[in-house]
Amino acid sequence: MFVKKLVEKASKKAEDVSPRLAFHYGVPTDAALLAYDPVLHVLAVATRNGQVKLFGRDNTQALLQSPSPIPSKFLRFAEGQGVLLNVNAKNRIEIWDIDTKKLCYVHPFEKEITALSILPNSFYIYVGDSSGSVSLLKLDLGQICLVDMPYWIPFSESYGSEANNVGNEVEVTFVSPQPLAENNRVLIIFRDGIMSLWDIKTSKVVLLSGRTMQQQSRQEAKIVTSACWICAKGSKIAIGFDSGDIYLWSIPDILNAQNLSSTGNQNLPLQRLNLGYKLDRLPIVSLRWGNTDGKAEHLYINGFSDNGYLFQVLILNEESESRIVKMVLPLSEACQGMELVAGLSDPNKHKQSALVLLLKSGQICLYDDSEIERYLLHAQSRLPQKLPNHSPVKLPYGGSSISVAKFYTSSPMAVASLDEDYFSSLAIKYPWLLSMNNKYKTSASFADIQKTRNLYITGHLDGTISFWDASCPLLQQIFIIKQQNEDNMSSCTPITSLQFDMLSSVLICGDRSGTVRIITFKKDSTDNIFSFLHAKQGESYNVRSIKLKGAVTSTSLISNSKRFAVGTEKGIVSVISIEDASILYQKQLECRLSGGIASLQFEIYSHNGYDKDLLIVGVEDSTIFLLEEETGKLLNTNPFQTNKPSRALLIQTLELSPDDASVSDNHDTLSKEPLLLLCTENAICLFSLSHAIQGMKKLINKKKLNSSCCFASLIHSVSSEIGLILVYSNGKIEIRSLPDLSLLKDASLRSFVCTRNLNAPSSIACSSDGEMILVNGEETYFFSTLCQNDIYRHVDSISTIYRKDYSPRKESSYVVKSPKERKKGIFGMIMKDARGSKGKRSDANRDEQFIAATSEELSSIFSCANFTPLSVRRNSSIKDDENIKLEIGMCYYFTYACSRV
Repeated sequence: MFVKKLVEKASKKAEDVSPRLAFHYGVPTDAALLAYDPVLHVLAVATRNGQVKLFGRDNTQALLQSPSPIPSKFLRFAEGQGVLLNVNAKNRIEIWDIDTKKLCYVHPFEKEITALSILPNSFYIYVGDSSGSVSLLKLDLGQICLVDMPYWIPFSESYGSEANNVGNEVEVTFVSPQPLAENNRVLIIFRDGIMSLWDIKTSKVVLLSGRTMQQQSRQEAKIVTSACWICAKGSKIAIGFDSGDIYLWSIPDILNAQNLSSTGNQNLPLQRLNLGYKLDRLPIVSLRWGNTDGKAEHLYINGFSDNGYLFQVLILNEESESRIVKMVLPLSEACQGMELVAGLSDPNKHKQSALVLLLKSGQICLYDDSEIERYLLHAQSRLPQKLPNHSPVKLPYGGSSISVAKFYTSSPMAVASLDEDYFSSLAIKYPWLLSMNNKYKTSASFADIQKTRNLYITGHLDGTISFWDASCPLLQQIFIIKQQNEDNMSSCTPITSLQFDMLSSVLICGDRSGTVRIITFKKDSTDNIFSFLHAKQGESYNVRSIKLKGAVTSTSLISNSKRFAVGTEKGIVSVISIEDASILYQKQLECRLSGGIASLQFEIYSHNGYDKDLLIVGVEDSTIFLLEEETGKLLNTNPFQTNKPSRALLIQTLELSPDDASVSDNHDTLSKEPLLLLCTENAICLFSLSHAIQGMKKLINKKKLNSSCCFASLIHSVSSEIGLILVYSNGKIEIRSLPDLSLLKDASLRSFVCTRNLNAPSSIACSSDGEMILVNGEETYFFSTLCQNDIYRHVDSISTIYRKDYSPRKESSYVVKSPKERKKGIFGMIMKDARGSKGKRSDANRDEQFIAATSEELSSIFSCANFTPLSVRRNSSIKDDENIKLEIGMCYYFTYACSRV
């Protein structure tokens, strides 16, 4: 058996033979949420299936995957702590350690979570729920878990006197500490527009606003959908509604605490913004405020529904009577998330802020925030200005999508010989994925080409062919071949088939127009199997071509052979000479449904002491023909077929070793006789090759597949044992043994979707030793199936987002300090020099003492129950009912006893 032999000869445990994701590059296809840590400069992207992608500094990336594929509702960083909180649709709060990239704790929440906010410079978390209450949790970094605190804010206290008159409890839509008063106040906004400013220490409402909005919302069925602070001192807030309305409200800041009594309850907003959302009834799904030192404070407004979308940016002036200046971003689709980030993109532009927009399709695009500000300032001065340009986040694999790919690897020892410094330097030089520069420069230098150990060849929709150094998951382009037509003009016809022979350095490629090109590379005298890449571009290869009828669908090439085979969508098989690109012979094959050639394989059939060269042809509907290689003569006059038409994915001959003579208890004992392996979309079949040549179909073994398979390949271990890898259209991957077809190990790529559509941006390439590269949209999976850990031995250097024992590196643009060194009462980070003066050190000591005192004070407040917990109330209510019944019973017994006396 495949695994047993592999384990014995490679001295590995059975657990080592397992498909696993080695590295994920790019943006997940089904991205849905964004979060950003401004201290560590880490951007998180949550998906609809329980994954979170992290993008860090120095071009690092990592993929987190929850045990259950459940969508995320909220995503928050504990800023500067290396901890990420993810709330899924089942109201479970996941705690992720960014250093270890592991899920450390899952906190179940009894009610539906509707709002979430982390208290700055602390480990406390406000959680608003559907009943209108706000609970308090504490993040324990020692145990990396969440602890329920006794302190809470019940709906009956925060909603005011009308709480008893509301039929159903009103859910919390927004909860956030008030800026500059984070340790004293928290603002709660309910679904119906009521705002409650809560004093933490006294556990009382200090301001209640929005009663008029509540009455209006009841009449118009208007609900709050988003809110954000729009003032650094916490005196203004913007609230968006599902009707498209946006209101600006005044909130007394901490400096005017003495005027709260005279202010009273406010029922009228400062301003109502009429920006076009209400006309189309576009819900305001998100609001974000950009603070630029008071020069042009602007508000980002995102609204969309099934009927339309609109994204605007406007200047907010301190004087409400000033003219509002706005700008509409011309997005191609609705935006479902936004973040303002800095220091994450190009290392030389660390002060550059970017507006990151997550579009409905899952694509991310970037805007330079300074360009947006410049446009608004010019518009305010009535000066003409062009709209800011946006940069879509794309894989740096060229300007066109990959249509077909091949992957070739050298020995694991060759890859292991590369030092870690090579990978670290490669990550720094590699194009920044989240960059506002669209020019992707991934060309490898000559010195880097000398280190090439794995080769990835891609054919693109625009007709280009690229060669990549795949020694590291950060692919480096070695060179590119642009196809030319007869008029020496660039051909933009999609590449549909690639076949490369490493020994002879011959590449066969076919395109949709039927053109087949023979590209022969020159080699040097070195032992490196990729030595043909070392020559200068333009001098390393020559090209010959031939035109066939119909799009090329399949190619096959034998090492050091003088011929190759090509199949087209018309059902024509052509055998062509490599030397002069002449057709040796052609064969038109008929089948049941589709005539396209799906698979071609040159094989040698040994029988009774003589060898016969065969060309095995598989058609789209799994009809199999066996041709004589030299002449094209049809050997099986009655080509055999599967019972039901199914697309052929792989056709291969196999020879059984003596240990594998018995396929299973249900089949005949076989000698060392070749078998014919056929993999289709829904089944795996093993036939007797000798019977197939005679026109008879003798089934040796068969396995029906539970779902649709889109890719199949044979994989070899270092001991030459063979296994079968299958990739399903839903992202499931299986390794099966041969010849019994039993399942050995499996894995799943949650967001990967495989399709046969040529224009779909997905491709799969597998090397002979089981290393896979799967491209899906703007993400790439580097997948390893066997026990070769050395091939990705240095991947940690490009997947380490954050280290707890982090020490600033010389090339870093930022110096990350501990949260204790952040300015008290504001969002931000104090950057200090290690050689600072004594005055600076004394300031730091005072800051630490202040934060320590504040933390101790908050701990004493939140550790005590300010109101009776709801669970205790319920229990006491039940006990009271029992006591009443008991008292009534005792009274009845006493009365009855007295009457007897």
